[in-house]
Amino acid sequence: MFLEHIQIRNFMGLNQLSLTLNQSTALMGENAWGKTSLFRALWRLMGQGGCCYQFVEDDFYRSESDEPVTELSITLTYREHRPGISEHSLRLARLAPAWVKHKDGFHRIHYRAGARRTEAGVVSDHSFMNGVGGELLCEETEQIVHQLIEMNPVFRLRDSRGTPQDLPIVNLNGDYEQLLTQLSAQLAVEDEDEDEFTQADIKAGLDAVRQLLEHYFTAQGATSRAPRRARDIAIHPVTLSQLGKFNSWQSKGENSELSLALTAVAHTILQARGGRPIEDGARPLLLIEDPESRLHPTVLAATWGILDRFPGQKLVTTNSGDLLSAFPLHHLRRLVRYKDETKSFQIGNEKYNGEDMRRIAFHVRINRPMSLFARYWLLVEGETEIWLLNELARICGYVLPAEGIRIIEFAQCGHSPLIKVARDFGIGWHLLTDGDEAGQKYAQGVRSQLRGDREEDRLTVLPSIDIEHYLFKNGLEPIFRQEAQIYDKHTPVSRIIERALSRRTKPGMALSVVEAIELQGAHKVPVEIRRMFARMIANARRQR
Repeated sequence: MFLEHIQIRNFMGLNQLSLTLNQSTALMGENAWGKTSLFRALWRLMGQGGCCYQFVEDDFYRSESDEPVTELSITLTYREHRPGISEHSLRLARLAPAWVKHKDGFHRIHYRAGARRTEAGVVSDHSFMNGVGGELLCEETEQIVHQLIEMNPVFRLRDSRGTPQDLPIVNLNGDYEQLLTQLSAQLAVEDEDEDEFTQADIKAGLDAVRQLLEHYFTAQGATSRAPRRARDIAIHPVTLSQLGKFNSWQSKGENSELSLALTAVAHTILQARGGRPIEDGARPLLLIEDPESRLHPTVLAATWGILDRFPGQKLVTTNSGDLLSAFPLHHLRRLVRYKDETKSFQIGNEKYNGEDMRRIAFHVRINRPMSLFARYWLLVEGETEIWLLNELARICGYVLPAEGIRIIEFAQCGHSPLIKVARDFGIGWHLLTDGDEAGQKYAQGVRSQLRGDREEDRLTVLPSIDIEHYLFKNGLEPIFRQEAQIYDKHTPVSRIIERALSRRTKPGMALSVVEAIELQGAHKVPVEIRRMFARMIANARRQR
């Protein structure tokens, strides 16, 4: 079984959150948007080994109104992997009083932990629920919770630097554990001298790692991987699963980045156990916090290749676009904090065809993976707009990256797949297009996707055939004439612009325009552009 869904109300930094999980799930979200509170909820209920967790005052959500909340609750929903397997498995039968059959044929367990403030202090309550929110009458609730923790323990993997090195560890092999601790300590030293790692040390460390993996993981069976088809590649463009073939590592040399990463991961897991023995067949949930924070991208790839092969679930927070690309698209979750709740966004509401997925894989997930962390996308036709708009926004007093706004060129990808992805992940968007025939087609496509949104919030059509003509007609004629070296009044505008671009190129001309505007001030930024910036900034700030 696995953890399918989490519902949190009034716990620490989360007033409301509903989150669905896959076998591996990557969380995106800005600081103070609830990721740490989510991990603490899982760790406190399922990771500390004790039963059952007793809530304290600091666990309650603090509202902005300073009015204290009186109740909190965390509900974890576990689901069997195959319909009906809980009725035939002796291991799952230990949880029989808590299983609830649903209309889709799957049995689920709904474990609810709650607390309320009273005059006598904080009172905690643990129970199991039916499918409609009613409480099940279980005589042995505490024992079932304990069994649930043993079968699905939570491990919290964090950066080992600064972590106490005296955490209790169940004995696996004293010599091996000492060596892993030493190797991990060496890995944690900044600007380390690579010569500190001898071939003998690392080889012995790898032997210890193998023993750890065999002891806790190989009994559960290796994960089989089906051949990747075209649609699989589009949904999951970057795969690191080959790095998880441990038997092939020896030939790469014991001092390879893969070997060092494997040693560090093994030591972290030993620490994350927190002194608890793990029963055979347990399916741990690994909580992995920002693994890129101290790792070179090469070592990060190796480390995730290892973790991705471990049985059980993985829940990862990350700010790495490269790591994000290693997850299937439908395994990504974007958390956004609003006034009354934290929402979880994921792929699924829009309809995508195969060509949409291919374009998203290439233009977003491979070429611009960091764009998924943005609050807002400004979709533009070409390179000129990218050079120009970032600088014009700065002149107007806005720093687009600091506002979470990313400018994305859409001409090659097409605007429709980008808008679909933005909608699914709760990313705001706005499209800027020229007034020529192609631009009118783009504008019509956007209007067909408004779905009740105001057109001015989603679309700006320049009243000229391209941005150069628009700038020329909006106070920048002198700079075009200067670059073209044409000053008479008879030469057509198109000829002047063409001559200027031939001398400076489009990006070069854009930078010349920026220089001219900056000397004169923000009032020289054309009015349609200023209005577009103001609307985008206002919409992006709603996600704070």
